[in-house]
Amino acid sequence: MTTALVRIPIYFDYASTLCYIAWRIVRELEGELGFEALWKGVPIAMRDHRAKPGRVLGDREREKVLMVAAETGIAVAPPKSWIDSSAALQGSEIARDAGVFRKYHEAVFRAAFEQGVDIANADVLDTIAERAGMNRARFRATISSGAMTPRIESHKREADEFSALGYPTFILGEFPLIGIQPIESMRLLIGRFLRQRSQEPQA
Repeated sequence: MTTALVRIPIYFDYASTLCYIAWRIVRELEGELGFEALWKGVPIAMRDHRAKPGRVLGDREREKVLMVAAETGIAVAPPKSWIDSSAALQGSEIARDAGVFRKYHEAVFRAAFEQGVDIANADVLDTIAERAGMNRARFRATISSGAMTPRIESHKREADEFSALGYPTFILGEFPLIGIQPIESMRLLIGRFLRQRSQEPQA
């Protein structure tokens, strides 16, 4: 009998450079530690008016990102202005239902932070969806319909219940771990949580 992997919810936004760094670190640790990341999109703009799409990042915002990038050893430059991630996040839920979330998720992060592509552009997003294995026209129609908006709003309510006020936020049991740390620290924190979980009595 195969034991199911422990799922760790992670609240994120494609607009966040720190979430891109988290994705890079989590991608390495998932297989090593034996857990499954459950990425749940919540637009930063829904919680912080300063993250309004198109607004130029301030010096302090850029400095914070660059400091974390240096600490984690993951070279990435924040975009000049806040990304409009609303369509991309809805697309992630369409991809989840289609069984191609991981391929889509990786492609969106790479497009935004490695290729410098505008993921708010509908044609760009349609191409990412198609390459991930989804029907291009159906993907665009579903986003246009707003069918995934209730799911995004549900993610926000969940995040609020956990007081997940930062990005990314990892939910380790009942406790939120806000932000991202170097891989060595994340390995220790997640590893400890998984060991504790494995010692809990099974229902």
